[in-house]
Amino acid sequence: MTQSIWLFGYGSILWRPDMPYTAAKIARLSGFQRRFWQASTDHRGTLERPGAVATLRQVAGAETLGIAYCIEQAQLVQTMSQLDQREQNGYGQQSISLTLDTGQVIQAMTYIAQPGNPWDLGSPSETLLAAQIQAACGPSGTNLAYFQHLHWASQCLNEADDHLEGIALALERLGSPEPPRRALIRLQIEKALVPWHPLMR
Repeated sequence: MTQSIWLFGYGSILWRPDMPYTAAKIARLSGFQRRFWQASTDHRGTLERPGAVATLRQVAGAETLGIAYCIEQAQLVQTMSQLDQREQNGYGQQSISLTLDTGQVIQAMTYIAQPGNPWDLGSPSETLLAAQIQAACGPSGTNLAYFQHLHWASQCLNEADDHLEGIALALERLGSPEPPRRALIRLQIEKALVPWHPLMR
């Protein structure tokens, strides 16, 4: 019989799960690093002007901090169908092992866009990524808002992510404004984030 599963969020699922879940735990994924090396032509960009969104790359010794969400059996079929629609443009399911902030090791799954997929951006510099992020907008909103939400969520978790910090500095050099304080406050108290948000625990 199918049991509940844990889903690891490191990109938009981290700050906007938009799915039913019964528990949310801070979790660490070893052997992978987050990189904005995947093009988005369906959510945060267009075919003419693709956005850049997060995926994971295998790197020995690396770690990525995120949130593990528990999805119960009764919700699995509908939730996974919705996630498969959400995570397109080269993403596929992958089984992983996570370490929760309690020290417990669990089996989970996540969505990763593998190198060489049709929307793979290669390994562009953070300066080039910042320019792409600043310019792109798609049906789900601006690429800049996507980055800012993910950057802020990472900071809330006290994650040391040099890649995110490098893009943020490059965006600052390009003149991109910081998100308004009221937007950060809204994100902080948004109902979907309350269960895991460190400031709400």
